[in-house]
Amino acid sequence: MTHDDRVQAAAVIALLAAVLAAVWGWRNGLAPEPIGWLAGAAYGAALLFVAPALRAPSGATAVTSIKYALFTTAFSVWVAVAGVYAIGQLLRGREDSKVVFA
Repeated sequence: MTHDDRVQAAAVIALLAAVLAAVWGWRNGLAPEPIGWLAGAAYGAALLFVAPALRAPSGATAVTSIKYALFTTAFSVWVAVAGVYAIGQLLRGREDSKVVFA
């Protein structure tokens, strides 16, 4: 594995640990604040254990995982806005609009 591959793998594993912890907390009826603490603790623990195991620097791994989270959030917002706009166009009867979102 190259240095970049190690950093990316550790970042994805840390993010998945945070998401799985948040889903577990949600499924077990935790409030939003404890879910946030739980997800943060899972992210930190995964980062502390996985990064050294893969010989990836923790700082680069944290920055990469934050970058991935921001890209995912931006894409989700873009999809939500496009969906709301499309639904609005359909409800107004303009289904043959030539607007492109690219």
